[in-house]
Amino acid sequence: MKKINVGNIKFTKPVVEKLVDIYYVVSENGRDILKHKYFILTYEEFDRSVDDLVKQLEEKDIKMLVVDQTVLVDFGDEDIQKHLETVIHYDEEWIQKYNPDHKNFDQWLVEFVDRLILTSKGKC
Repeated sequence: MKKINVGNIKFTKPVVEKLVDIYYVVSENGRDILKHKYFILTYEEFDRSVDDLVKQLEEKDIKMLVVDQTVLVDFGDEDIQKHLETVIHYDEEWIQKYNPDHKNFDQWLVEFVDRLILTSKGKC
């Protein structure tokens, strides 16, 4: 068997992480306030539930919660991102003050969240 030395080649496993973005609205002193927290989970932490992450927020009166998840795989010379589902949780009574008639509610809710997070920068 012949042998060849090719230098210092380092083989590495890809880095796999999950980014969990959580935007949430809390009511404080009669005002609705948008807050944001994100978690970067390692491969070993992938199975952590959203409920567990929400408990870490240590907020009592959450009126709306938007959970956006993305899996990131870094091969060293190439990165891959896979967006997972976005889930919206909301308090029905609270949301009625923003859309009392509930016409096209699902579409309205997505647009409301989009405006709240991206356009209005947290001003409900």
